[in-house]
Amino acid sequence: MMGMGKWMASCALAAMLCACGGGGDDQNTAALNINTSGSSAQTQSIATGKSGNLTVKSGDFLSLRTTEPVKWSVALTSAATTVINQTLTDTGWSGNLINPNGDTIALVATAVSDPSKVFKLLLTLQPAPITTPMYSAVPQKVGEVATFAETSLRLGGTGGTQRIAYTTSSITNGIATIKGVDIATNTPDQNYTQDQDRNRLTRTYMNNGNVCTYTPKRDYYNFPMYVGKGWNSTWNYGCAAGYFEKANVQANVLAFEPVTVAAGTYNALRINYVVTYTNSNDALLPNGSSGNATYSETITGWWSPDLGRFVKWVSNYGYATGFANPTYMKVYTQELQSLQTLPQ
Repeated sequence: MMGMGKWMASCALAAMLCACGGGGDDQNTAALNINTSGSSAQTQSIATGKSGNLTVKSGDFLSLRTTEPVKWSVALTSAATTVINQTLTDTGWSGNLINPNGDTIALVATAVSDPSKVFKLLLTLQPAPITTPMYSAVPQKVGEVATFAETSLRLGGTGGTQRIAYTTSSITNGIATIKGVDIATNTPDQNYTQDQDRNRLTRTYMNNGNVCTYTPKRDYYNFPMYVGKGWNSTWNYGCAAGYFEKANVQANVLAFEPVTVAAGTYNALRINYVVTYTNSNDALLPNGSSGNATYSETITGWWSPDLGRFVKWVSNYGYATGFANPTYMKVYTQELQSLQTLPQ
């Protein structure tokens, strides 16, 4: 199914089996075959026009298979259930559903070849404690200075590295102001405001004063965080100078592992983000002049629970087929060089 890999990565939980179907030869019958593993192995089959019930524990692996292509819809679920390790095709879905408090999920599948073929599954997700350590946000400090080496590689092959020092200059009502300075030239770079969880709220380009706002926020931190957690979020990004776009992120915490950067070696959560940008009015991107440009960003970040911040960050950008403007970003990396707190 064309484009399935990208769709899978950005699909929200509320639509984990949403509106996905495809072509295929017509079949005489349809059935939903279910296999689970984890706390208990289960197998059952639901005939078309019938309903089935299934009970699994939070975190168990669930596999759904159909005998022909179907379109799925989620009739009932809570926003707190997340999905990891998802694999989706026209005739199958598998993954781990996680909600420590439990959930009831109603799934409906309709055959692509014959909409009269419908079967339903009522899935009860039993509570199960999270066995991996959980990590909370670390309070921000006025006077904290984090220096990063930031390396850019453009589509045309050019690039370079800057060293930027980010200073937490103030915290008011839980909102921190972060000021960035290019160390080599001692010139202001970009300033940010962020909430108490370090989710970005605004971005100001200091060379021209252009202020850009994330509404409601750029949701890269979702606490508590633990291995296996996933979340999905959407925000609008708009700038005073006129630029705008919409972003959707699918985040998954994949591992807890050591990572070494110039500032030292840290135990960190490795988090994967797939960000899909739509409704962009970047005139240099295809369809940008009509406000319908799209592009993507796949990020791997290493977040230190001790520091409460990322110590390493790698972004890979994706554009429409054929787009090759040499000035546009291809890969961006950021690594922590040092962290200190200035006396107040």
